[in-house]
Amino acid sequence: MRGLVGTASPARARKAIRELVPLSDGGEALELAVRFARTADYSSDMLLRLWPLAADPDGFCAALLAPAFTREGRTELRLRRTTSLRGLRHLTMLRSLHLDRCKEITDLTEVGALGGLTDLDLDGCAGVEDLTPVGRLTGLTRLDLHRCRAVADTAPLLTLSRLRELDLSMTKVRSTHGFGSAFPALESLTLRGCRAFKDAGQLSGLKRLTSLDLGWTGIRDLTGLRDLPAVTRLDLRSCGQLRNLVGIDVLAGLTELELDDCPRLKSVDGLGSHPRLTQVGIHGCPELADLSGLSALTNLTRLHIRGSEQLTSLSDIASLRLLESVGVLDCPSLRDFSALGALPLLRRLLMSGLDELRDLSPLGVVGHGRLADVRVNRCRNLRTFGGLGGLTALSELWINDCPSLTDLDHLGTLPALSKLTVLDCPLLTDINGLAGSPIREVGFYRVPNLTSLRVLEECPDLRKLEAAGCALGEGIPVGSIDTLSLREVDWKDVSRLAGHKNLRVLDIRGLAELEDIGALTGLSELTDIRLDSCHSLEDCRPLLDLPSLRHVTMPYQMWYREYEGHPDPVMTELAERGVTVAHP
Repeated sequence: MRGLVGTASPARARKAIRELVPLSDGGEALELAVRFARTADYSSDMLLRLWPLAADPDGFCAALLAPAFTREGRTELRLRRTTSLRGLRHLTMLRSLHLDRCKEITDLTEVGALGGLTDLDLDGCAGVEDLTPVGRLTGLTRLDLHRCRAVADTAPLLTLSRLRELDLSMTKVRSTHGFGSAFPALESLTLRGCRAFKDAGQLSGLKRLTSLDLGWTGIRDLTGLRDLPAVTRLDLRSCGQLRNLVGIDVLAGLTELELDDCPRLKSVDGLGSHPRLTQVGIHGCPELADLSGLSALTNLTRLHIRGSEQLTSLSDIASLRLLESVGVLDCPSLRDFSALGALPLLRRLLMSGLDELRDLSPLGVVGHGRLADVRVNRCRNLRTFGGLGGLTALSELWINDCPSLTDLDHLGTLPALSKLTVLDCPLLTDINGLAGSPIREVGFYRVPNLTSLRVLEECPDLRKLEAAGCALGEGIPVGSIDTLSLREVDWKDVSRLAGHKNLRVLDIRGLAELEDIGALTGLSELTDIRLDSCHSLEDCRPLLDLPSLRHVTMPYQMWYREYEGHPDPVMTELAERGVTVAHP
């Protein structure tokens, strides 16, 4: 093989290297492989694949891999599920190293020799326990130890004074003693899942810290925190021992707070004013019964509360006069909604899973000149809407899964109502309350006892109507509707649509029993029709009598027949006329 060194083609040289690298002969084979490397021109990626196969991985890395990295100007390396790092020390040009789920790695000595590293990611290296070699990498600015489950002692890291980002999540770390003085440049710290960490006061002194994640830790409160002037984001999700927020008031720069799934949190006392905090979400805190701690957050614009089973009143948010968006979800004991009527800038409101909500009258007590979007979901005892006279800006109303709702009274008095969506309301039979409404778009879905839409003829601005899973025994009211969508209606023909001269878009793809579309011939303005799932429809010739038709989606079975070599003549003629005949 030595005789081929000067004459081998690149392909033959690469093959020679692959054959020589695994040989264990005291270094002679590796030396010969290096001579072939000049011709082979192996890339660093290809050499990385050979590294685990090398009889002498240290020599291979020094003689072949390191020169390739230097030649390519490569400074980053990612190794996945690697079992050995032998030879890594020679890659001194590296600035970024990611060891992904290298569970069998326990010794980081080779990593500690890479003095030029600025970014080190050891995500999932569950066997690593001793961080002493990492402590030698004084140029590090980012260190990720996520899921290094054996790591408990962070003392070796205190030499890394340039760190700006440190992730200790899912480790055994219980102490951050000394961090304040050791990490003057630290901006992001993640302790998520460090269940043994209980003393938030140990974090004091991190003056440049902006993002702090304490989720899934063992903290009971934030007592002892001090000298953290730059923190803007705090994550307290799933803190199972957290009782209150005492101590959080020192984070004067806070702009974002995540407070989810804290089962022992009973109040938000200690929250303080936080003038820069504009959004708060409190989710999955079933013992929370007291919101008085929110009353000082006078700059809040968005508030969401979900899963607070003991909460009975919203009175404490009445002072939050800048609130624009409020969501209250799955609070079955909540019965005092009066504060919602005292929020002058409220624009959007979501109410879901509120068993004590009987009507929406608290919203109409005080004039709401900005409330434009209201969504009500899974409120099983909502029977009617009540007085809504003060909602002069309400333009969109969405009602879903309210099994006790029987009517839509007072909706016709809303001067700005433009869109109404009603879903899964089995007792709703009376929609006469819509009479005279300026509404433009209506959707009724799975309202099985709704048989008449006649009142919609008294809505002169109505343009779009969608209905699915409704009885509609009296058909569709004639009026100004130009877009109509029907689903789950057992019509065999469309004679009920005969008088709809204004229809331009018709979507009846959900009429599986439809057999006859002859009545469409009188709808001269139709431009777009969808017939996708009309499985019983065989005769589409009436489509040829629609002069304005521009787009049609034909039934599935007709496309199948065309695929089998039997095109429908109606489809062919429509296409010749310039009509877009679309696949379902």
